[in-house]
Amino acid sequence: MLKNKSFTLITGRTIKQGMASVSGKKNEGYKKETAYVEISKEILKKYNLEEDEKIILESDSGQVEVRCKGAELSDKIVFMPYGKTANKLIGTDTGGTGMPNSKSKVVKIKRKEEKAN
Repeated sequence: MLKNKSFTLITGRTIKQGMASVSGKKNEGYKKETAYVEISKEILKKYNLEEDEKIILESDSGQVEVRCKGAELSDKIVFMPYGKTANKLIGTDTGGTGMPNSKSKVVKIKRKEEKAN
């Protein structure tokens, strides 16, 4: 893991995701637009991660393999578009609210070659 560094995952809809959904959520364009994580450019540099490198994000609900993209974000958060991939990290617990936590889930980043716990 990247020195056991934790990040706060936030999710939301993107313009490209919306455009890709016009032809259906099962098409490759939509899948590609929901299978990446945006990370602070400073964090990419600090941990020697390359743009478009595949990494593993892990939460207490699951883990996913995604491409990483540099973004103008705080070094404490990461962003993923809503969708099947993000849902694996968010999980199903609603804490009694009826809606899973999609704005403050804690995640860790692993290099693809690192073994999962």
